[in-house]
Amino acid sequence: MKSIEITANSYEEALEQALQELGLDESQVEAEKVKQTGLIRKKITVKVTQKITGATMVSDFINGIIQKMNINCNAEVEEKEDAFYVNLTGEDTGVLIGYRGDVLDALQYLSLLVVNKNNPDNKRLVIDGENYREKRSATLSKLAKKIAFRVAKSRKPEALEPMNPFERRIIHSALHDDRFVTTESHGEEPNRYIVISPKKPAFDRERGDRHSDRRENRQTKPRTENQTTATQTQEPRNFNKTGVTRMKTYGGDMKKFF
Repeated sequence: MKSIEITANSYEEALEQALQELGLDESQVEAEKVKQTGLIRKKITVKVTQKITGATMVSDFINGIIQKMNINCNAEVEEKEDAFYVNLTGEDTGVLIGYRGDVLDALQYLSLLVVNKNNPDNKRLVIDGENYREKRSATLSKLAKKIAFRVAKSRKPEALEPMNPFERRIIHSALHDDRFVTTESHGEEPNRYIVISPKKPAFDRERGDRHSDRRENRQTKPRTENQTTATQTQEPRNFNKTGVTRMKTYGGDMKKFF
């Protein structure tokens, strides 16, 4: 939380100077007159303090951690209707990202606890740096489609490595409309993982019972001695030529063998 005291010839002048130095507007601060000196040439001292909001709490908390870690990085916070968006900039941003974003996720989780404890809005919090979230999302979507193709071809389910909720949401979203596979989460946090399984075709589910019934009927009805095949009951045909006859047609006589 930022606070500053400015002495000027008037209250308005002191407030304007304080807002310029803090880089804030009047709606983001609380101002109070501290003292007034002089009779002819009056000097007014005004104390301007930044209001405590969810965004300021996030900024103070994250930048405080960064300072204690003694790394060259800065957190810029933007508050929107749905969430707080934090962008990390600086030479040491990669340190705060960590291996596959593990440090970034831990920092995001801790910051969210601080904000929700003192902010009744319960907004989401998203921390990003060097556009890592978008790059990771593209990588996971590509991986999900690759494994889905392999599962659909082999007809065998495959389990992915444990992922955080953000990464699991990407996998589920990437394969939500896939016609050949389905996704399901298993396990408990922090080792919760996704299993990609092949979908069973609809015609197999509908026709499987009928096929099995037919097989059972054929097996449960043994052939008896009185049963004969259609070829056995039919009289043999005689294809020997027995003579030649003539039949009348509109075009003339035609020979016929029978």
